[in-house]
Amino acid sequence: MVEKNNQGNAADELRYGHVYEAISELYGPVKVKENRPLSWDSSQIVRFFKRFGAVPDNYSNRKSTLRVLLAAKTMAKACNVSIGEVYHTLQVFTTCSEKGLCLEYPACPRCPVAEYCKHNHRNISMKDLPVEERPCERILEKGEDNLTDSELLAILIGGGNKKENAIDLSRRLLATFRTLKRMDQAGNKELRAIKGIGKTKAARLRAAFALGRRSQSAPLGSKIPIRGSRQVFEHYRHKMSTWKKEMFLCVLMDTKHSVICEEQVAIGSLNESLVHPREVFKRAVVESAHAVLFVHNHPSGDPTPSPQDYNLTARLVKAGKLIGIKVLDHVVVGNEEYYSFAEHGELGG
Repeated sequence: MVEKNNQGNAADELRYGHVYEAISELYGPVKVKENRPLSWDSSQIVRFFKRFGAVPDNYSNRKSTLRVLLAAKTMAKACNVSIGEVYHTLQVFTTCSEKGLCLEYPACPRCPVAEYCKHNHRNISMKDLPVEERPCERILEKGEDNLTDSELLAILIGGGNKKENAIDLSRRLLATFRTLKRMDQAGNKELRAIKGIGKTKAARLRAAFALGRRSQSAPLGSKIPIRGSRQVFEHYRHKMSTWKKEMFLCVLMDTKHSVICEEQVAIGSLNESLVHPREVFKRAVVESAHAVLFVHNHPSGDPTPSPQDYNLTARLVKAGKLIGIKVLDHVVVGNEEYYSFAEHGELGG
């Protein structure tokens, strides 16, 4: 038993000796302030020895101080220096000075004794990064245009998990979905299938994409005059970009071509049974609309009208003439472009 303890003490002496020698080489001789007490119970010193396994994490303050003092004496003996010299060297190494490395958020990549430290093998958190590399600080100082997609996503999701920080998780998100648009189109189940993305993170992502779409939509509300098909497209392109089914809308307008309201008529592949003139013009009659325009999306992204689109438009224009409500346009919305029946002269006289 004695021989085993001696072997353990020898191993500790060798290890702590190497640690102290590597640290002391950083600073050279450290001036010992003899009049100041050696505070072995200071949080910085205790934290240092916990990281090197000399003090168990669950130890009380009193037991931690005793173990710290024992380890420090071992260092002093191994390197043939005074315990005061050990203390003051470690104080420089662990406090918030220009030379300190083993701080609350340590500089592990520059540490000369990282190989001995269990803390070096933990997940690198956002707080471990230099301040100038943290996304939240960078966006406030440099602006959002200077951040990568993964950095912007890291700010949104807030944190990572046990194995990766927020930036690493964001990079994995982008690698999985390939594009932000594809991520925007993902549902709750698809987002939460990504390890590390729980209910809260998925909700944040969906909320951010929704706000982005809304901010990109040109104003088109009550009493806003319609000036052309491009205005209609710019309003609806972002709103419709994630819709996976065709949706047909009827926009009601007054005599000045200002918007009264918007009516959703049908969802799904457009045909005469889904988009019947009776249903299309019912609200227009109730609201005494002077004119209407129609908008629908093509989930494929290609706004080229189908034969059904042409037939439906002609039928609705004819019905509008019979009841005295003018059809101003039918705009088909794609990803990057639109098709206007009015601009192509396809609404009849």
